[in-house]
This record gives sequence, C-alpha cells and structure tokens, in this order.
Amino acid sequence: MSQTPITVTYSLEEILGQINQKLDNLQKDVTVIKIEVAEVKGEIKALDTKLTGQIKELDAKLTGQIKEIDAKLTGEIRELGATVNGVGKRLDKQEFINRSVIVGFILAVGAGVVKLFFPNFPSNP
Repeated sequence: MSQTPITVTYSLEEILGQINQKLDNLQKDVTVIKIEVAEVKGEIKALDTKLTGQIKELDAKLTGQIKEIDAKLTGEIRELGATVNGVGKRLDKQEFINRSVIVGFILAVGAGVVKLFFPNFPSNP
C-alpha cells in the first residue's frame, strides 16, 4: 500500500506570477467598489440634504397654518365670550321681569282669595 509520490510540473515562479495577477485584479475590483461606494455616499448626502430642505419647508408651512388657525380660533373665542356676556345680561333682565310678573300674580291670587272668603274685609266703620 504504498503510494506513489505526486510531482508538480509547474515552477514556483509561474505560480507566484499567477497569484500576483489575481491580486492585481482583486485590487482593481476593490478600487472600483470604493469608487462606487463613494458615489453612493454622495447620492445619499444629496438626498439627505434635499429631504432635510423639504422637511424644513413643510415644517414652516405647517407652523404658519397652525398660527393662522390659532388666530382664527382666538378671535372666535373672543366673539363667543362677548355673545355670552350679552346673552347673560338679557337673561338677567328676563329673570327680573319674570319675578315681577310672578309676584304680581301671587298678590292678585292672594287678594282674590281674601275677597272670596272675606267679602267685607276692608269694611269702613
């Protein structure tokens, strides 16, 4: 069971030359990849700058719209407050009138009851 030894017919110089060629090809590929990565980074930075600008524009627009809506609502709240004050004054007057009418009605009913049960009550001597 003896094996025959393997003999290599290539020279070491040829093998090292092939390895150097492959390393050079790998170096070229790495250089191309680095360039592509740099281009992608540039595109990402450009997109980031563009998106940041658009976000700032939207933020400014929304802030302006919110301020406009706030101003409108504040004005409407003031108008409603004035309206409520006016309605309150009218209700106070109406309550006074209602109280006066009720008091007059109660006095008239009371006078009628007294006249009914005591027809000669305010008699003159």
